[in-house]
Amino acid sequence: MKHVGVNVAADTLFSFAYVGARGGFVLATADDPSMHSSQNEQDNRWYGKAANLPVVEPSRIQEAKDFVKLSFDLSERFGLPIIYRTYTRLSHGSGIVKLDKIPEKKLEKVEWKRNPLTDVVLPAHARKLKPILQEKLKKMQNYFSKSEMNWIEEGNQDVGVIACGLSYAYVKEAMEKLNVGLPILKLSTMFPIPEKLIYEFLASYDKIAIVEEVDPFIELHARALADELNVKIYGKMNNYFPMNYEYNVSRVEQGLAKVLGIEPTKNYDEIVKEREKIVALAPPRPPVLCPGCPHTASFYVIRKVVNEMGDAALPSDIGCYTLGINKPLEGVDITICMGASVGVSNGLSHVLNDKIIATIGDSTFFHAGIPALIDAVYNNAKFVLVILDNSTTGMTGHQPHPGVGLRGCGEEGKIVKIEDVVRGCGVEFVEVVNPRNIKKMERVLKEALNHDEVAVIIARHPCAILWTRERKRKGLRITPFYVSEDCNLCMRCIETFICPAITLDKAKNRIRIDEALCVGCAVCSQICPEKAIKPKRAK
Repeated sequence: MKHVGVNVAADTLFSFAYVGARGGFVLATADDPSMHSSQNEQDNRWYGKAANLPVVEPSRIQEAKDFVKLSFDLSERFGLPIIYRTYTRLSHGSGIVKLDKIPEKKLEKVEWKRNPLTDVVLPAHARKLKPILQEKLKKMQNYFSKSEMNWIEEGNQDVGVIACGLSYAYVKEAMEKLNVGLPILKLSTMFPIPEKLIYEFLASYDKIAIVEEVDPFIELHARALADELNVKIYGKMNNYFPMNYEYNVSRVEQGLAKVLGIEPTKNYDEIVKEREKIVALAPPRPPVLCPGCPHTASFYVIRKVVNEMGDAALPSDIGCYTLGINKPLEGVDITICMGASVGVSNGLSHVLNDKIIATIGDSTFFHAGIPALIDAVYNNAKFVLVILDNSTTGMTGHQPHPGVGLRGCGEEGKIVKIEDVVRGCGVEFVEVVNPRNIKKMERVLKEALNHDEVAVIIARHPCAILWTRERKRKGLRITPFYVSEDCNLCMRCIETFICPAITLDKAKNRIRIDEALCVGCAVCSQICPEKAIKPKRAK
């Protein structure tokens, strides 16, 4: 799961550590340095320390594969769940890996073995389980101190480097650029800290540079271990390496050069300045919703209605639809985490005079919106919740959810209808609308705003990518739209609506629709006051 997903699983995770793992259990979590697609930059190594669970971290493609198998082996051997921490850059990497023989083992059901002393975490049981957990961690720590997951590379200088995870690769390349040979402790076991291994490495050198992404997790522990040693530590905490954002070779090179008291191979400050000048020359290209995305139609209607009535609070959630924040739709005022739109709206409804229109995706609703909706109904909140149902989990690669009748493994599953769930939560105003029917969507939204309790609109239309793919699969013709001579350049399709297929051709002073991008959703034709946008019929 993503790093922020562990926040949701944390309640289970902390108690799971006490219970222990009977078979192998590995929690793979991907951190996101620089927040490429996340709302924070949390470092999930802290979960290992807080929950008393081992954490391992691969440094390259081969280890990314090998450590999964090894983590399962360690989980079974020590009876503990293992946190397998990866990160964006490694997850986006590719390379040739050596495969082992894949064992052919058929999944078989087993008999339940009752063991309430370990499996029922009552306070009396937990008090006995905690020392057992701590003993497991001591054994794991001893194993990590000797593990081949970590190793030491000899060097020819008195400055050592502790390189954690992928930072090891950056350190190696930076050393080549600087033409230095520093001894390296390559560290892949993040918790429990292999104290003996780190202590011996610290004691061998006068200076130690610690290179790790996100938080100074290992640095803090190393500084504590080095308290009685005459060794100087250079890391994030004394500004030798950046405290924030993703590392790369140039950032690590600059940090190592600073530690060594030499100049980096390039003037990176000047390079950054030149880059900023070049970037400023290019037009902004923010990410936008896909051509034909049903969410665009939903946000268009929401913005239109809000503009007519003056103002409204617009809490939203995590998904493709977060892009509704951009102009001209401006349909997102606040986004915190999955499911928060409903809870935020509940709270705001008791303190605001303004109307409230919240948006949440279908997958996010199933994941985290239901408890908050029940709470809102229970507390007599008043707001409109628009569930943007595109029948998939679009942002992360079109994974299925309970509302589509398809399981993650590709097998059929029972469909759980969102409208049935919403009514079961006690909501009385429930309407299912195709958001591409602009007039109906607008009428229903206005009715919902006049409702005196929580009102839910399910804006249902398949994701444009899946919708287009399915039509092509069936051999159906996709009819693109074009702008006829009736266009008077009122600019409504540009200034109040947004679609990557619609552009302003300044040279010809006319609106143009790119047929290669248009999926024939017909929304733009509905908002054109001159009816100048028309389907291009086959000749």
